[in-house]
Amino acid sequence: MMLSNYIGLVEKDILSIVGAGGKTTMMFKLAEELRGSNKVLVTTTTKVYTPALNKYDFICTDKNDFYKYCNMKENGIYILGLGINDENKILGLSYKELDELAPYFDYILIEADGAKKKRLKAWNEFEPVIYGKTTKTIGIMDIQSLGMVINEDSVHRSKIFREITGAHEGEIVKSEHLSEIIVNPRGLFKGAIGERILYINKVEDPKDLRLAELLVEEINLKNKKLLNSVFIGSLNNNVYYSKV
Repeated sequence: MMLSNYIGLVEKDILSIVGAGGKTTMMFKLAEELRGSNKVLVTTTTKVYTPALNKYDFICTDKNDFYKYCNMKENGIYILGLGINDENKILGLSYKELDELAPYFDYILIEADGAKKKRLKAWNEFEPVIYGKTTKTIGIMDIQSLGMVINEDSVHRSKIFREITGAHEGEIVKSEHLSEIIVNPRGLFKGAIGERILYINKVEDPKDLRLAELLVEEINLKNKKLLNSVFIGSLNNNVYYSKV
């Protein structure tokens, strides 16, 4: 099955992606699956690196030209943002702008969170930035973050992560920390709108698979009703397993 099947995407879905360890990769893999027969908006409510040319069909970072792309009939991947900063990142859209754009696209894929390229993160009071008309929020967790040392070099907003999970500076990331950051109201699904879907990424071998399965069991023991669905796999290898 394709990635979009595991998520259960349907036409007019608005997907907000949060977490760490695969948001951008997932967003563009989904867009690629959809681009041939749909008009797909790929954007952000935060910032996202400008992708390679083969990742999109149309790009616009000038709000004054948005109407041109809204009225185009061609299927494909449309990237819209409010400029590009000196880090080569596309600047995100406001909720008002998304309201105006939404009717013109079959699917909208939004990167709604930032992790500073780290495998694990926590959230401050302003994060994530989830559009109010989101139909599915997908939270990404990197199974290979297990065993990392908990400090700011490896965990984005490590102080908040420790507050939420009860971990200590310099401690090793354990399954209990990941399950807590997933189920805690201040954690991965903080502010989630629509269906809540957990994806455990970087399951590259049988050991990773078993660790991911144990993590899912632990999550279900803590709060079985939190999630609408769970799947695990490897975005790099295009291999996925449905768990709920």
